Amino acid sequence: MSKKEKSPKEYRGVIDEIRQQQMKTKEMSAKGKLEYFWDYYKVHTIVAILVIFFAAMFIRDVATAKDYNFYSILFNARQLSGDGLESAFSEYAGLDTENYECYIDASTGLSLTSFTEYDMATVQKLMATIQIGDLDTVVFNSELFNNYAGNEMFLDLRTVLSEEELNVWKDYLYYIDYVEVAAEREDVDVEEALAEKGAADDETRQQEILEETNRHRSPEGMAEPVPVGIFMEESPFAEKSGAYSGLVPVFGFVSTSKRTETGKQFLEFLWDDTIDFAQMIDTSAGF
Repeated sequence: MSKKEKSPKEYRGVIDEIRQQQMKTKEMSAKGKLEYFWDYYKVHTIVAILVIFFAAMFIRDVATAKDYNFYSILFNARQLSGDGLESAFSEYAGLDTENYECYIDASTGLSLTSFTEYDMATVQKLMATIQIGDLDTVVFNSELFNNYAGNEMFLDLRTVLSEEELNVWKDYLYYIDYVEVAAEREDVDVEEALAEKGAADDETRQQEILEETNRHRSPEGMAEPVPVGIFMEESPFAEKSGAYSGLVPVFGFVSTSKRTETGKQFLEFLWDDTIDFAQMIDTSAGF
């Protein structure tokens, strides 16, 4: 036998396997061939179908995704329907909902004391939406607003509102002392601050939050007062919806927002006493 000739019994890998399978199925009926294929290739087939399905879903979502024409998060709101707010505000502001998306998140919670993995993920998502410029406004309970107000998260309201508009909100403005904030930014020990916050009992902590919140209601005594938020506890939204019962909600324009005019409309919407915010309560949502 020459070197080029191969023994008929010599195994030639995949080629022989294919030939053997062809021999097995040659005399089978169409039904038999289908059953044979399913027995040997059902796992591969299922995986392939799933890959194609999820790829198609991803492509569809990317192709049909709409840009935002407004994006707001109402943190720690209780039993509030984001869909109801979106619909009512879109109509109120005359937003184009066919080509763009108005997104109002009223289901996200965030705690500074427990700070679970959920809270960590929420903060990461918040920072991401701010960095890419998606987020326009937020409503925080005062503890959260106190925490983030000194981190340049919010716009100076004097850059968003005219002097006349600012005067409308003069009794509800939330101030920070820029000189104090700058000093704290240099000297603060984050780990020590969090340890102190966690060590305080609930009653003491609530009292500290109240005192800190009230300190931001007046510019008197501040070296360089800057208005960065609007207290919302007396707004028709807060009173009618009860979403922040027992809390002090504060509204702020996010520093990277490119849709501040729409944000101003949303602020006016939340203070419009003709809006039936009571109808936007979601009794199925527990917070």
